[in-house]
Amino acid sequence: MASASYRYCFLLSISFTLFIVSSALTEADILLSFKASIEDPRNSLSSWSSSSNLHYCNWTGVSCTNSSLPTVTTLNLASLNLSGEISSQLCELTNLTLLNLSDNLFNQPIPLHLSQCSSLVTLNLSNNLVWGTIPDQISQFESLRVLDFSRNHIEGKIPEGIGSLVKLQVLNLGSNLLSGSVPSVFGNFTELIVLDLSQNAYLVGEIPSDIGKLKKLEQLFLQSSGFHGQIPDSFVGLQSLKILDLSQNNLSGVVPPTLGSSLKSLVSFDVSQNKLSGSFPGGICGAQGLINLGLHTNFFKGPIPSSINGCLNLERFQVQNNEFSGDFPDALWSLSKIKLIRAENNRFSGKIPDSISMAAQLEQVQIDNNSFSSKIPKGLGLVKSLYRFSASLNGFYGELPPNFCDSPVMSIINLSHNSLSGQIPELKKCRKLVSLSLADNSLTGEIPTSLADLPVLTYLDLSDNNLTGSIPLGLQNLKLALFNVSFNQLSGRVPSALVSVSPKGGFGSSLLGLQDIAWSRVVSVARVAVLGWATLVVDNGQAMEEDGDGCSVKRLYSPKVDLEFGFWLGLADLI
Repeated sequence: MASASYRYCFLLSISFTLFIVSSALTEADILLSFKASIEDPRNSLSSWSSSSNLHYCNWTGVSCTNSSLPTVTTLNLASLNLSGEISSQLCELTNLTLLNLSDNLFNQPIPLHLSQCSSLVTLNLSNNLVWGTIPDQISQFESLRVLDFSRNHIEGKIPEGIGSLVKLQVLNLGSNLLSGSVPSVFGNFTELIVLDLSQNAYLVGEIPSDIGKLKKLEQLFLQSSGFHGQIPDSFVGLQSLKILDLSQNNLSGVVPPTLGSSLKSLVSFDVSQNKLSGSFPGGICGAQGLINLGLHTNFFKGPIPSSINGCLNLERFQVQNNEFSGDFPDALWSLSKIKLIRAENNRFSGKIPDSISMAAQLEQVQIDNNSFSSKIPKGLGLVKSLYRFSASLNGFYGELPPNFCDSPVMSIINLSHNSLSGQIPELKKCRKLVSLSLADNSLTGEIPTSLADLPVLTYLDLSDNNLTGSIPLGLQNLKLALFNVSFNQLSGRVPSALVSVSPKGGFGSSLLGLQDIAWSRVVSVARVAVLGWATLVVDNGQAMEEDGDGCSVKRLYSPKVDLEFGFWLGLADLI
């Protein structure tokens, strides 16, 4: 009797072992069948082999349960340049919860057969060549929590059936060709944390107010689509929202008055490039964690409220191309984390305070075409991260501080069309300066010889000032694409390399000025060897000095310029 019992247990043990082996072989076979149905030009799945010494749970992209009976739970095959057919056999992996085939070349309609994967929670087919429409049968993916079809060629309307996916936490349909309006069933996604419908240029209509019901929503991306109408008042209910991007649409009206004060978790607020109007959104800095504020290219007007002082963590402030007015807030210049200030093309007044030196991470300032009126602060040169400072078309006055270009990464300086006076300081520390424009000021003295020591200087415009002396010879060693010193009081010879002629008959890499000519003042014609041109213009009745190395002229032009290059060559008011 005991012997019979022993034999029974032994047979049961063998059967169980055979079941395990059979199960393991089945999952391996499913994976190998999938591999056989696709193309793998990089041989990224070389470990997927029946002859491999590796257990299939250790094959590339495969993860299994950590148990005595491991089964496949994850297939992460992103960015492997795979293509071909996504096989329905994958759904025979009964515990498969995550399928990530993003950043590949799968070229087919949405594979509805994957809805048979009963355990599937995450489906990511982003950045492939998936095409066609989203069928109403998308409702069959009821178990999904993450659905990402972004960056494909999916077109047509978003079906009502998508509202059945009530477990969704992430829905990303961005960067497709979707059209029509967004169905109100989006209000069903009460578990949703991330919603991305951005960059669907054919989506039209108003933003559904039902989105305001999504209390758990943290990230909402609707930018670069065709939405019009107003920002829904219901958005004040999105109290978990951290990122709101409605930029590049056709939205109009005012920002809901209590939106800023209601969304206290905001990190990024971007409504730029719309048709919004009204005043600066009140209470926006109630979200003390706000990092990015984008209001640019709208019709906002009025002053920036003092409450902006509460945005202590602000890094990016963009309000350009509006009708804002009043004094620009001093507090913004001294924020310890600020990196970008763009406020050009408004009606701001005020000054840049010396406290700008406290903005230790500031990288870029663009405040052109306003009414700022102050001296350029000495503190500017203490901001070592600053690489662009553009403040043309304002009322800045006084002398440039000696250290104004001390930032080791400074690349672009534009202070043209102001009221600056005094001499141009030596700019020995601006080793990365590419572009310097100080045109249309009241600067005096000579052109600093140190400009010739700036190895990457490419654009130099000092026109319309009161500069005297000669052009430093060292400038001819620079690879200048634009050199404009017209309308000054300069004298002496023009370095020959600055007036080179290109093989195409236009200008070479060095250009002198952009001014037109009063042809009635042409009083002498001769030939200059270095140019090979026949027309030189003076205004004092004296012929120019012919010289193979250079020339001394009052004005220099060629009537044979190839205007395809878009420039005139000129040295205006040389004495």
